[in-house]
Amino acid sequence: MSRPELIRFLVEAAEMVRRFANQAAADSSNSSRPPSSDPPWRRDRAGKPAAAADQAAASAAPKPEAAAAVNADKKPEKPSGKRPGMPGFWRRQPLVVHEDVPHRPHSCGACHAVLDAATPGRLVSAHHVLELERGDMALRVSAKKHCYFAIRCSCGHETVSAPGTGASSHIDSRKRDLLLTERCLVGPMLATFIAALAVRMRLSRCKIQEFLLDWLGVELGKATINRCIHEFGLASEPVVEELIAEVQSAELANVDETPWYQKGRLLWMWVMVTASAVIFRIGSRGKETLVELVSEAFLGWLVTDGYVAYRDRERRQRCLAHYADLWVMPTSLCQSARTAATAAAGSA
Repeated sequence: MSRPELIRFLVEAAEMVRRFANQAAADSSNSSRPPSSDPPWRRDRAGKPAAAADQAAASAAPKPEAAAAVNADKKPEKPSGKRPGMPGFWRRQPLVVHEDVPHRPHSCGACHAVLDAATPGRLVSAHHVLELERGDMALRVSAKKHCYFAIRCSCGHETVSAPGTGASSHIDSRKRDLLLTERCLVGPMLATFIAALAVRMRLSRCKIQEFLLDWLGVELGKATINRCIHEFGLASEPVVEELIAEVQSAELANVDETPWYQKGRLLWMWVMVTASAVIFRIGSRGKETLVELVSEAFLGWLVTDGYVAYRDRERRQRCLAHYADLWVMPTSLCQSARTAATAAAGSA
């Protein structure tokens, strides 16, 4: 390269580096970008830039005496949900029972003898279940009354039937653990239908409540609808394990992560996409979450960005979409680089 070409090449390269550095340092405090575009490690819980928030807090910080008085007068944050002691909302729609479903114990709980079905039993408990029934080109919601009986064996022991229970999930922010049980107002088919409206059709809880009342004549509270969606997610865990096993056997998978806030706490949502399945997992940005999603059993190609957690994978391909800024390089700079490469190849 001649001296003028070399100077022009260096000037354009320096301009490109300066432009990329300005783009990397731009945030909502020094550009027209919204606060939501800031990286999660540069903003506080309210979504403001961290530097601006620190400056504002330092400038508006009261004296220690005044701060102590303000903290003493400040009320604690109210928890979510209905306050204790507030009046509740009771069912306004009477349930019309279409069928009684008896539940009788089949064997004695003490001697394990077979109980005679003709032996009269004592009614212990009962509850109603709303269930969705599919007919020929029709949908109908019926109310069934499940009755549980106690039967006394010849040995003198009385065996009581009870609703069955299943899996449970524990989350620290919940007041009660979620437990799958047969003693519930909404049956499995209706709960699955509600979950499909929420997940597949992306309807809110209020819209699902309106849809059920207008089209099926069923009145359910938003808390009941929300519980049905959570129960569906808990019951789908075996399916998720099967999907993870299917993803582990794929030949090609794309993996990426994005910030995910839960109650003001910064977490990360990981997504793994193959040709036939998509897996989401919420956790930290550490490598242990990646190992839970993509274990050592995965032998295919992994397409990722340049995050350091992916770099120890032998069969990894860098995502070309993350090189998009390289394709907006000035034409003259590309031409100069091409000329320099050709000259170097010729001299070699």
